[in-house]
Amino acid sequence: MEIKKNLIIFIFSLLLCNTSLKYEVTLYGIPMANVDMSFNNKTYKDFEVIELFFKTSTNNIISQFFKVDNEYRTLIKNNNLDIISFEKSTYQPNVINRIKTFEENEKILYEGTNIIIPKNHFNIFSLLYYLSNTPFNEIQSEVDLEREGLIYKCLINKQINQNLYEFELQFNLINNNNLVPVVKHSDIFTWGLFRKDAKNKIIVDPTLNQIQKCVFSVGISNLKAKIKRPLNN
Repeated sequence: MEIKKNLIIFIFSLLLCNTSLKYEVTLYGIPMANVDMSFNNKTYKDFEVIELFFKTSTNNIISQFFKVDNEYRTLIKNNNLDIISFEKSTYQPNVINRIKTFEENEKILYEGTNIIIPKNHFNIFSLLYYLSNTPFNEIQSEVDLEREGLIYKCLINKQINQNLYEFELQFNLINNNNLVPVVKHSDIFTWGLFRKDAKNKIIVDPTLNQIQKCVFSVGISNLKAKIKRPLNN
């Protein structure tokens, strides 16, 4: 009986940790792009990790004017969420990025550089995982975040609204002359999130551990990503 109980708990935990979702991105209410997001358990170098995969692509209409086709893949430790691998391949007019990391002497570095991803730092993707999979009262009001060579202090203002968790994020760049970005011009998604005075809100359904909506705004510009349906439905 105890073995059966433990097996049920194990299977249920796997279902919770393997999540695939699809979002529609709108600007001023106009559909612009789609985002596929998945969180999956994997084995990496003989230990268990969580793979965070995001794919962003403009729809057929917008692609005729400004085509975006981006993929981001992050591996994090499942015990402390430290980043152990990051890779992105992004395309937009006049900006193509290819970024990968490698491990050397237990340090995670960007290929072709001596830039290290520090331990105990999130990136935007592991931060989204953290916000959607951590109990509300355990989420810190301030965390450290790394973005392609730059370091930010992320302030998290959290509240509960109609049984949903709402997180307002503020990214403050750490002014350090020794810090340089891995690439001179990043993709529009990464650049837009970290613009000065940007307002970012994440809304999470705690009963499903799922992000329901993301709102990114600067001035009158208001970009929303809203959940559509699971990828496998």
